[in-house]
Amino acid sequence: MRNAAVLTGGTLLLRLSSILFRSYICLRIGDAGMGLYQLIFSLFSLAVTACTSGLGLAVTRLSAEGGGAGGALKKCLGLALAASLAAGAALWAGSGLLAEQVLGSGEAAQPLRLLAAGLPFMACCACLKGWFLAERNTAVPALSDLLEQAVTISMGVALFSALPPLEALMLGSTLGEAAAFSFTGLCFLKKARRRAAGKRAPLRRILHIAAPVVGSSFVRSGLSSVENLLVPQGFRKAGANLEDSMAQYGRMQGMVMPVVLFPASFISSLCSLLVPELAEAAAGGRPRSIQRTAERALRFTLSFSFFVTSLLIVFADPLCTLFFQSPEAGDLLRIMAPIVPIMYVDSVVDGMLKGLDQQMYSFRYNFMDSLLRVAAIAVCLPLWGMAGYLCILFFSEIFNASLSIRRLLKVTELEVDVTSWVLAPAVAAALLYYLLSPLAALL
Repeated sequence: MRNAAVLTGGTLLLRLSSILFRSYICLRIGDAGMGLYQLIFSLFSLAVTACTSGLGLAVTRLSAEGGGAGGALKKCLGLALAASLAAGAALWAGSGLLAEQVLGSGEAAQPLRLLAAGLPFMACCACLKGWFLAERNTAVPALSDLLEQAVTISMGVALFSALPPLEALMLGSTLGEAAAFSFTGLCFLKKARRRAAGKRAPLRRILHIAAPVVGSSFVRSGLSSVENLLVPQGFRKAGANLEDSMAQYGRMQGMVMPVVLFPASFISSLCSLLVPELAEAAAGGRPRSIQRTAERALRFTLSFSFFVTSLLIVFADPLCTLFFQSPEAGDLLRIMAPIVPIMYVDSVVDGMLKGLDQQMYSFRYNFMDSLLRVAAIAVCLPLWGMAGYLCILFFSEIFNASLSIRRLLKVTELEVDVTSWVLAPAVAAALLYYLLSPLAALL
């Protein structure tokens, strides 16, 4: 609980500062500029995935299972550095072509180059954070993330007067990654170096854990990037002009989704801590412990997410007006709120499957989900625009969560009590909605 509180507090500060920063960015560059900002990061996420996904998890899992912590960390750092240098070089070399041909804006080339320079810092820092999480030391990763965010925001704002807006933001992001790596590395050298020593970790074991996660994340990130590029094009085919299509995309991905995911700070902390807990229980052959942990995690997530759904529906307009001065974003947020319980549960279940060595199943489910989303967006958006996009998002979350939950229940042999787990918090959330509605009318 202490570690969860540390992680949750740090994540809440991170996401709140991120929403405030996005509010500032939106005022400076507008809805259409926010759309291009999101597209740049969507493309950059491919390079991030290639060099960070899986290796941090491998360090956490091997350390928690009691085998090869030191060897795993060294090998994962080497793999992360090699992968990040290769991905950064590719992104730097192809930035001009990607900006012109993929993003449709030549001004995106320099921001992509600036982001590429931060990949080695990001990749190595992910491995170090994985080791600290396995040691149940959540303070260092939390402080590292806060430092990264503080440097990113402060430098981004400070550079606005000296550089074009997008370049200032991306350079601030890279400086934030460098600061986070420096802090985490110093903490490791000072406090954890002797404890990291251990027997050698087989490369095969590292790849067994990391490869499915890397593959799943890379495929999904790639399909997600294709999806994000298709969305503005779909809006244009549905009748919107270039600026309006970018503005619609910017409102959904740059405004609505950060607000939807902000309360998930509690859930993301839980996911991080479930991996070593479940890995340790599985390695020790304690099925009852696994069942108890999974049951508590699911019950808490469902109760919390239904509560969040009510708050988002009631306060959608005040929230989006306060942060983004956008009534249109408030309408979208109210529509997206009912999917929150499924979205949050899917996130927790995915973390538990990784802790139970079921990452290959997560890879399959994520791949099928992403493939269906891209196909649906290519077909539906030109016909129905934003309405089609919202339907696709709902279907995608339900499809992915259903497969993941089914697998978790099978592995853990857990029995679901629908009445107390689902119906009771849903009814409580409905009552909360009616109690809070008069207050929202006053705002």
